[in-house]
Amino acid sequence: MEYPGLNFCHYQSTGEGLWGVTDHEFGHNWFPMIVGSNERRYAWMDEGFNTFINHYSSNAFNNGEYPSTLNQTRMYSNYFMSETREGIDTYPDVSNLNNLGMIAYNKPAMGLLMLREYILGPERFDPAFKSYIKAWAYKHPMPSDFFNHIENVSGENLSWFWKGWFYGTGNIDLGINAVVPYSGKSLAILSNKGDFPMPVLLEITYTDETKERVMLPVEIWQRGDNWNHLIQSTKTVKSVVIDPDKILPDINLGNDNWPQLIYDK
Repeated sequence: MEYPGLNFCHYQSTGEGLWGVTDHEFGHNWFPMIVGSNERRYAWMDEGFNTFINHYSSNAFNNGEYPSTLNQTRMYSNYFMSETREGIDTYPDVSNLNNLGMIAYNKPAMGLLMLREYILGPERFDPAFKSYIKAWAYKHPMPSDFFNHIENVSGENLSWFWKGWFYGTGNIDLGINAVVPYSGKSLAILSNKGDFPMPVLLEITYTDETKERVMLPVEIWQRGDNWNHLIQSTKTVKSVVIDPDKILPDINLGNDNWPQLIYDK
């Protein structure tokens, strides 16, 4: 349990359990002790931010002795498909207790992870996140203050992401329908079958085993849920995969690859 400058853990805690609780409670010295968010109303600005920074501190501690699994977002597919799931914006005192771990801790932390590792990249996210902490130290930010600050410093309109991930229970489902020849090159036919848009990171492998990555911005979905991307190479395409590092908690593994992969039971 955390208090300003004072943390408690169980006297029998050892190994990974001791590291996890110590790291987590130390993290609370930043959220909400220094950046004073209202944890009674917005638990995700407290526990979620802390779970996010714990991901990196755990991976750095003792050469990754107790690595974080936060980036294994598809472990949580059962929750994202559950009919009883709730949004991050649900007040903690009225949420289903079975959902509190996700909506206060894991889902908001995954949202920040996606921002850093997939949507903005560390080069834009890190200055924005550090600037937010500095600007709101010893003050009391609301969710809109966090959203606006990250947008202003990163220079990116992220309203689609705040609305999709932090408000509501929608899911991500990006897919590759086909890759077809086109004017001496190849055309990747993509679709967004999810509830809100996302940028599309493609890893293209050619028959000569060379690879390249292309990031398509979220704006490709402004006029609909289908997009044809012309691969700017005359090489023969061997395979294409969406989100090769599996950062996104995409609910459908089956349409992320072309040609479609067959998984053995």
